[in-house]
Amino acid sequence: MPLPAKLATLRHLLAERFPTVPRPVGATLVTGIPVLDAATGGLPVGAITELVCATPSCGGHLLLGQLLVATRATRIRVALIDSHDSFDPGSFAPDLLAHLVWVRCANTTMALSAADLLVRDANLGLVVLDLRRAPAAELRRIPSTTWYRLQRAVEPAALACVVETPRAGVPSAQLRFELTAGVDVTALDRPRPELAAELAPALRRQRLQAVG
Repeated sequence: MPLPAKLATLRHLLAERFPTVPRPVGATLVTGIPVLDAATGGLPVGAITELVCATPSCGGHLLLGQLLVATRATRIRVALIDSHDSFDPGSFAPDLLAHLVWVRCANTTMALSAADLLVRDANLGLVVLDLRRAPAAELRRIPSTTWYRLQRAVEPAALACVVETPRAGVPSAQLRFELTAGVDVTALDRPRPELAAELAPALRRQRLQAVG
């Protein structure tokens, strides 16, 4: 049998054994962050959202914490790909981590490989790739084809994908938000949910595609 015919047969068998469940058009994951949810309805399912954390202490960790709160409430499993081992689980209540898969990586290349694998996991509802502490040189070396390949992997999945970066650099992102205002040190005594509700990520890009 010629190779094209073999591939066609294999695709047919896979489609029969692992049927794709259609997801609602425009499905989103509500974050509980008023500004973000009001702008887009939440994080789009089947697409990449880039969150640019342009300045130190601008709220990237707060936003991640709020995503853990929102997904814990709805029993959605989350994978956090920590590109440079900077996540501090001790700063969160144990119950907020019960649904979290924490993947600790040594560099950006390892983190991207983990993301490509995890966005295909049907058990997850949210994958967060944290590149905030990645060296600028490593980020510049990421070819655009890597990002588009990741987007193609995300599209058929019933999950949302967030990439946190120190500067805009994900060309395949369907949504891009930017955090620029630093959180004042005096605010650290306030409850974390209260601070998270005041986050004001600015919408910089929106080019969502309808999904059937």
